[in-house]
Amino acid sequence: MSDRRITLRPATAEDVPALVSLMDAVLGWLVERGRTEQWGTVPFSRIPGFPERVADWTSQGVITLAERDHACVGLLAAAPMVPPRIPAGLVTEGAMFVHTVMSDRGPGGRGVGSALMEEAERRARAYGAPALALDHWAGSAELARVYDGFGYVLAGECEDEQEDGRKVRNAVRVRRLDPQSGGSVPRSS
Repeated sequence: MSDRRITLRPATAEDVPALVSLMDAVLGWLVERGRTEQWGTVPFSRIPGFPERVADWTSQGVITLAERDHACVGLLAAAPMVPPRIPAGLVTEGAMFVHTVMSDRGPGGRGVGSALMEEAERRARAYGAPALALDHWAGSAELARVYDGFGYVLAGECEDEQEDGRKVRNAVRVRRLDPQSGGSVPRSS
């Protein structure tokens, strides 16, 4: 019998191939739908140094792996390090930054995004962060709606240079955490 529960755990070095494979699969899903503006078309596994970057983040405890039926169905990369591409003043000092959140685009990924966003909040609260922040491709109304649903407020925009040299506009969003509340992340509809 299949176990449909989502299990979250810190990713290990042994998980790196599955994490990169998931990222390639999500990119493939976007490419199949003609949505190449955000990440282009080159699989993450073929970007020089990218698998090693994932391994490095894993060794630093930055990546949380989501599993269902012992398969990798999602990942969260969150840490108290704001990327240098984010303009000063957009993100609350001491915020936890969600660098990446992805879930399997098939039925195995159902509910994984919400579970990972809840984990990001749990990690931020454990760290004592006053806020969570993230950036996403500014050209996606769908991503804007998703993050609005999780309580993230648009703080501004920035430009990011992709591995292939393309420039992409990203929306920077912040979700302030009430230190008195242990409440969960608002659910998107």
